[in-house]
Amino acid sequence: MGVPSYSGRLPQTIWVARLQISCRTADKISNRHGLQDDEIRDAVVCVEGLPFAWDDDPDRGLRALVRIKIQGSVVLVVLYPVDDPTGDVWNLGSAYRVNR
Repeated sequence: MGVPSYSGRLPQTIWVARLQISCRTADKISNRHGLQDDEIRDAVVCVEGLPFAWDDDPDRGLRALVRIKIQGSVVLVVLYPVDDPTGDVWNLGSAYRVNR
């Protein structure tokens, strides 16, 4: 999976009112990627203007790819929509540092 590019257009923005993170995902991002679930939550929950791109992965389905900065590193956050009437609840799929 590549990092989303915005090809000169204004990016779409996403609103995350609530982020659900499973214990398994929290362990994965901590052990594999050196990121803490609280860091991710602080960087995306209730933050206005988060740029994102949709990615329709054939195996994993539709997800939002969000680029943020944590401790000076660019981090790609993978969010899956939750079936919620408000439309602003997401599940964290992954988060990892990218070299860009």
